[in-house]
Amino acid sequence: MIQNLNPLPELGEGGAERRVRASLHHLATTKGLSPDLTALALILIAAAILWLLIGRAPAPVRAGVLAAYTTDLSQRTPHQAFNARRAAAAIDGATIAPGSIFSFNAVVRGWSADRGFLRAPVSYNGTLIDDYGGGVCETSTTLYNAALLAGCPILERHAHTFSPSYAPPGRDAAVAYTTADLRFRNPYRSPITIHCAASADRIVCRLETPIAVKLRAVLTSQVVSRQPPSTATVEPGSGGRRSRWRLRGRDGLTVAVYRTWFENGEVAGRELVSQDSYLPISRVRWEKQ
Repeated sequence: MIQNLNPLPELGEGGAERRVRASLHHLATTKGLSPDLTALALILIAAAILWLLIGRAPAPVRAGVLAAYTTDLSQRTPHQAFNARRAAAAIDGATIAPGSIFSFNAVVRGWSADRGFLRAPVSYNGTLIDDYGGGVCETSTTLYNAALLAGCPILERHAHTFSPSYAPPGRDAAVAYTTADLRFRNPYRSPITIHCAASADRIVCRLETPIAVKLRAVLTSQVVSRQPPSTATVEPGSGGRRSRWRLRGRDGLTVAVYRTWFENGEVAGRELVSQDSYLPISRVRWEKQ
C-alpha cells in the first residue's frame, strides 16, 4: 500500500528536478530496487512530470478576428480597382497599440502619382472627375465598416456628397489627403492588427487581436427622410456623346446608423454612430426624335 500520497507539487523553477530526485531516492532506499529498475523508474517519473508540465502550461494564444468586412469592386473601373488595391496594400499589416489612434491618411501617406496611384473617376464636391487616387475611398470604406464591427470608437469620418453604390447608405467613408481622414481608436488592452487584401473584384479588411472579446457589434440603419430625384431630358445631339447617357438617378437620403452591442446573446447597449444626408442624383432621360 502506498502511503503519504501528497498533492501535485508546485512545478516552479527546480521543482521538477527536486521531485524526481526525491522519488528516486525513496525507491532506491526503501524498495531495494536494482540499478536497472531504478533507472526505469527515473524515466517513468520524469515522463510523468513532463506531462504535468505540459498540461499545466498555458495554451498558446491565437489571434482572433474581431471583425471583417468585404466591398465589391466588380463595378469599379480598372484604375479605381488598382488604386483600391494599392491603398489596401499600404494599410495591410498595420498595428494599432492599445489606446492608440489609427489614421488612414497618415498610413497611406497620400495617393499622388509619386506614390504610384493612377488617375480614375473620383467624387469631388459632388462632381465626378478624373484624379489621382480615385477608388481609394473603397478601401477606406471597407476599413471603416470593419472598425465599426470591431467595436472601435470612430474619431473622424466623412460621408460622400452622394451615397456611393458600393456601400450601404450611411456606412461610407470619404477620404481626401490632408483634408478628410478616417481615424479610430483601439479600445482594447492588446494591439489590433489590420489585414487588408484586394483582388480584381473585391477588397476584404480584417481586424485581429490576440484577446477574446465577449461583446459583439451589429450595425443597423434607419432612413430618416427621403428626397426623390429630379428628371432631366436630353435631346439627341446636345452635349455631344453625353446625350447618349441614361441615368436612373438615386434618391436623396438622410440616414441614421446605429451600433448595437450584444453580450452572451443579450443586448448590452446601443449607440448612434452617425446621421448623414446625401443629395439626390438626377435621372437623365434621352428622348429619340
